[in-house]
This record gives sequence, structure tokens and C-alpha cells, in this order.
Amino acid sequence: MNLNSGDLERLRVFFAIVQANGIANAQGVLNKDASTISRALTQLEERLQLRLCERGRQGFALTPEGRAVHARARELFMSLRGFEQTVDSVRGIGGGTLRLAIIDNIVADNQCPLVAALRDFMQPQAGRDIDYSLNVLTPQAMEKQLLDKRIDLALGVFESPHDLLEYTSLYSETDYLYAAARHPACAVGDDAPALAEVLATTRFASRSFLDDAERALLGLDIRTRVSHASNLEALLALILSGQYVGFMPTHYAQPWVESGALCRIGPARYSRRSTLKAAIHRDSTSRAIVTEFLALLCERGADTREPAECVM
Repeated sequence: MNLNSGDLERLRVFFAIVQANGIANAQGVLNKDASTISRALTQLEERLQLRLCERGRQGFALTPEGRAVHARARELFMSLRGFEQTVDSVRGIGGGTLRLAIIDNIVADNQCPLVAALRDFMQPQAGRDIDYSLNVLTPQAMEKQLLDKRIDLALGVFESPHDLLEYTSLYSETDYLYAAARHPACAVGDDAPALAEVLATTRFASRSFLDDAERALLGLDIRTRVSHASNLEALLALILSGQYVGFMPTHYAQPWVESGALCRIGPARYSRRSTLKAAIHRDSTSRAIVTEFLALLCERGADTREPAECVM
């Protein structure tokens, strides 16, 4: 069969449905209502003469045919994105699209160079016409989308580097252990034995991508039950409940400490450094639009109050 533009658009819808694990979850991603998404999916199935997925009260599940189509669609979109990137490289910095992703709540950190780099990069210049997209994702999702060439540059904490990606250290931040003011850990102060006794029976919450490092710092083994939060706001909610302790970056927790809602626990012992890095696909090292923006991130990162060496 010969694919037309309508087929490609419906394949993109199908791809988004699979990534979101269902039509309902894909509404926010696609900015379309469920009936519109469902109609596009039905049209694609009719066009391909294949049943791609089961959907209904039993939940969403791909059929064997759907898994095969999804795998091929992924290859197709990677190829199309690679073609777009090649054209962008030929055009130079003059045009194209810069697709960015960041982890949550880093813009509020005075050390983060993103806003300054965007401001400089977006300055009007003759012959330059660039489109931008910016999304908030988890580090795992960012690395996956970098590998799929759906984004160009990601900014986050990456604990397990991937061989096909290149990472540039921009700056470091300090994470301390926090609890709600009414939590027993806040009452023991600097009494290390008493604090250790309280923490031994306390629930722990963590962002999933930092789980292993934080377990090690607290001396928790793999059997210890940990509640996971997808982002800092969710983690904060768990800690403020008074039932959990957890690590958070200083810049994010400080307003809550100053208001008296949180306390910092055992700062001399329970702290860790996280390095914020920019990640790109190795294929992007020849793309001027990406490398120039990365260079700006490094340059503006050097102006922050606690810079890390920008290693490229």
C-alpha cells in the first residue's frame, strides 16, 4: 500500500496511544478528545485491514498485528526524524525545530542555565527561523525519546548513561533529607542514635530514578518498602503528610523550611549531590542547532553560583 499524509497522521495517533497505554491517557498528549482519537484509530485499522488493539472495559492491549505495526511505525518515525535532522544540518543554524525536554522543577533553581540560554538563543537574527518545543519528562522517558529521535536535547539527572547518548555536566545541586515539621525525626535534632532509631521505623519516599542512590545513603536494603513519586510535587505531598521522609533539592524545599512546614534531617550525614546534565543523541553532534544551544547552556551554566565543570 502507498502511505499518504492522512495515514501518517493516523499512525502518529496510534503510536501516541501505545506510548500512553490507552486512548484516555493519550488525550493530553495529542490534545484531542477520546472520540476523535478513537475515530482515527478505527480509520487506521480499516485502512490497514488489521485489528491493532483491544480496547474496552478490560483495558488496552495490542494485538500481535498491532505490536508489529507499532514496531515498524517506530522505525518509520525515527527515519523521518533522521531525515529532518539531516536537512536541518544542511541548512545550518538558520532553521529547523529544536525539541527540548527537562525534569520537573529545575527552572526555579537559580543555577539552572536553561532560561538564560533560551533567551540568548531566541534573540532575533537575520536568516534564522526556528521552532521550539519543551516538555517535562522523567529521565527515563527523556532518554527513550532521545533514542527514538523524538527530542533533540534533554536536561536532567541521569544515573545510568546510555552508550548511544552523550552527556554534558552543567551544574550540581544538593539534596537533603526532609520531613514534615510534626514528624518525630524533626524533634530529635542532632542526636544521631535517636535519629537512627526514628528513621528505622519511618516510611521513605523517593523519585524512582534516584531510588538506588538514596537507599544506599540511608542504608536501606532492596527489601525495604519505598513509596515512589513521579515528580517533586508528588514527593512533597507525601512528605508533608507527616508519614514519610525523603530527599529533595535545596532550592525546592527551602520555601517550605522557611515557612515551618518542613525540617531538614541530619544534614551533616544525610545529603547527596546530583549532577544536572544535558543529554543528546550521538547523531546530533553534527547538528548546528543542537550544538550551539548546548554550548549556550554550558556558557550560561558557568555564570551560576555553584557551577560544575562543563564536560562535553
